[in-house]
Amino acid sequence: MKTLVSLLVLGALALGLSACSGPSAADLEEIELDVARLVESNQRAQILAALEPLDPLRYHHLDSIVRDEGRIPSDAVIWATRAREALRWVQWPPELLGHVDQYAEWLDSLLSAFRADDAAAAAEPSRIVHALAHTVEATLEAWLSNESLPAVPALAGLEPPSHDEHGGHGEHGQPQMQGMSDEQSQDEHDGHE
Repeated sequence: MKTLVSLLVLGALALGLSACSGPSAADLEEIELDVARLVESNQRAQILAALEPLDPLRYHHLDSIVRDEGRIPSDAVIWATRAREALRWVQWPPELLGHVDQYAEWLDSLLSAFRADDAAAAAEPSRIVHALAHTVEATLEAWLSNESLPAVPALAGLEPPSHDEHGGHGEHGQPQMQGMSDEQSQDEHDGHE
């Protein structure tokens, strides 16, 4: 992507320089605007494409099997790997990096437990990844809609939203973050070990 932008800029400059008078300030400004539009368009397309592999409803299914049944589904590594790859190939805008980095860190922990076929070790990362999948989705949707972005969530007390039988989210389709004290969170974590 950066190479494409560089080539476009160099090509436009070369065309301008090949003319006798050289590029005017207005021509250069128009080229800069075109490049900025191209970068934004490419970034938006990448983020739209990433929404599918990052879909939090996948993690609801995985999380319920891991935590409720104490086993790792056969497709868990594929789903989580696909999400991790999406996080790698998107050129994230700087304002999204905090969310993406936090999500990637927990997804790496979850993948490690999945690859080791260790449901007990996957329980806590599964809970966190499920909850973060919802916050990341909401953050990406806000970014795409040019709305203000939520803060990167604190992990203490972070819980996945409840899903109804139709696969929906909590009230108004938004993730629900249920608070709990650090002690309760640690007790829950200890119960999964």
